[in-house]
Amino acid sequence: MRPANDLPLQLRTRPFTVAQARAAGLSRRRIRAQDLINPCHGVRTAVTTQDPMLERLRALAAVTGGVVSHLSAAMLWGFPLPLALDNLAAIHLTGGPGKRAVRHKYVVGHQQSLEPDEIVTGVWVSCTSPLRTWFDLAGILTPDDLVMAGDFLLRRRNPLATVDALDAFLAGKRGRKGYRRAMRARALMRANTDSPKETELRLLLVRHGLPEPGVNVPIFDENGCWIQDPDLSYERERIAIQYDGAHHADPAQRRSDIFRDESARDAGWRVVVLTQRDLDSAAPGLEPTAVTRVRSALTERGWTPAPGSSPPRRARAHPSDGNGR
Repeated sequence: MRPANDLPLQLRTRPFTVAQARAAGLSRRRIRAQDLINPCHGVRTAVTTQDPMLERLRALAAVTGGVVSHLSAAMLWGFPLPLALDNLAAIHLTGGPGKRAVRHKYVVGHQQSLEPDEIVTGVWVSCTSPLRTWFDLAGILTPDDLVMAGDFLLRRRNPLATVDALDAFLAGKRGRKGYRRAMRARALMRANTDSPKETELRLLLVRHGLPEPGVNVPIFDENGCWIQDPDLSYERERIAIQYDGAHHADPAQRRSDIFRDESARDAGWRVVVLTQRDLDSAAPGLEPTAVTRVRSALTERGWTPAPGSSPPRRARAHPSDGNGR
């Protein structure tokens, strides 16, 4: 196998098209050598990473001059996406200033104006900023999924943006396409979450007419010692709600959870532990057990729904329009 450093200097550190390789004097055999990979049709690059998706993004962005955006940028930033949209084969690229939408095989091209601070240039690719990426998702995701992505943006650990930065950004997008959808999601977003499931559970409870719980509000005992930060809670009724994902099955984690919950109960709190099964309806039209169990806990602690109150209607999902937007 030939070393990559025998390539012409201008082809060693960046993806290149087959046409560029031929213009540089590379033979057909050299272009097909095993030290080069084919991340997308008509493009070659030296092997530099073990991430095939990142290689494709880098190659397509390099040969088209586009900025990675929308779902592809969301994947780079780690936004939670529905399973149906995760690991999509198509790459989303936005054309640079004054350029038309990118047209290339396996590319969803977008044409929109990006401000300088809406583009983040990394070692491998340039992509839209976290705030711009979330705003672009307003034209793709369902209302609930957009709220979950927004809570991820403002998450408790290593947030991608602050509440003030988000509100300032949205103020500058008034009247733009997607603004109203983004603002509806903004009204339901909460900072300091730890997981998308916290958001999903919170939205589920509110949609079924229950009061909105606090998010990761710390619990202290009578001596002022910290006990835990429950995922969701009702401080007045002293109800702590924990969502246990798959990692809670680990024996060490399970022992920690038991101690956590017993300490809260000793302090007078009612602890409700939920899993994914509680969030799913057993059959169409049936109330998820998460709602039933939390309502029961609230009722036991003296809560009563407001007279004449009814669960709010669920916002309808909007279909994506053309070109993935």
